[in-house]
Amino acid sequence: MTDVTPPDLSKPLLIDPAQDNPPAPTTELGPLQHLIGTWTNQPLGNSGMGGTDKPFSYCLMPLPQEASYILKNFAYYEELTFSAIHGTAPNRGGLGTQVANTLFYEQRVYFADGPAKDQLVHAENGSLLFLSDQKQLLGPYGNGEKPGLGTETVPNSVPPTQAYNFIKQMSVPHGNSILASGHFQSGTGVPTIPMLSKSDVLPMGLPHDVSTDQYSTKSVGNLNPDFTLNPNQPLTNALEVSPPKKFILLEVDTAHSGIPVTNIGFEQQHANVSRYAISYWLESLDGTDNFTQLQYSQNITMEIPIQGQSVTFPHITTNTLVKKV
Repeated sequence: MTDVTPPDLSKPLLIDPAQDNPPAPTTELGPLQHLIGTWTNQPLGNSGMGGTDKPFSYCLMPLPQEASYILKNFAYYEELTFSAIHGTAPNRGGLGTQVANTLFYEQRVYFADGPAKDQLVHAENGSLLFLSDQKQLLGPYGNGEKPGLGTETVPNSVPPTQAYNFIKQMSVPHGNSILASGHFQSGTGVPTIPMLSKSDVLPMGLPHDVSTDQYSTKSVGNLNPDFTLNPNQPLTNALEVSPPKKFILLEVDTAHSGIPVTNIGFEQQHANVSRYAISYWLESLDGTDNFTQLQYSQNITMEIPIQGQSVTFPHITTNTLVKKV
């Protein structure tokens, strides 16, 4: 196999067309406004680590293999761009309107180690929504039937209420479409990244004669068994060399709204995604609203049939990114 050319990460993946009026919203996006821009793996502090050659990342990826499974675990680096659109997406409900303030995103992920170093391993796109509740405008443009734009509302209009105000919509070219909902909270100091245990990473429902030994054994498919048993460890390691002074935690989960993941037929048969959840830690190193560090821990639950049994496998990815200047 010929050598792989590393990708050019100098340009953003997504650029919204320029438009002066209306401007792209910022404050209406709530905490999502701090994500706008491009994020990549960059060296943290004076550690010499965190860049594309030594990222604070890990991917735990189980794969079907004959009548069993194999692991394909690795460190990775990525480019992730968020872009605000020049408008909103109002959902009218008669007496009230739910407004979706939107970020589009594009993501490209590359192997950082192993025999396929620098090859593209994952790509996806989608949107993040920050929902706000408003009264419903009167008529098509807020002026009833009068000309021009206005701010008049329907009589007795009442803003709707909702359990979750943070939504992630995503499309993955394996043939998966995901819609997850959640919320956000703010904190000071260094966030606490949960330590994952064997019960969080090992498969559930394996036939008695199928072992989990490969999770703790170093191999070409499991380059770092310590990270395999706690994929969140690279996040904790990153915080030791680049500790923030405040953070925003954003979390979504398909289980919150009971909306199933949609998978194409082949995936339904061989690696059906049944649940999706992710936690983002948006972090400020100087204690201001200058959030320049982004960490996440993502868990995709897959159902893989082994010897006629449906076995539940966690597919976990974690990374620490820095906003490009």
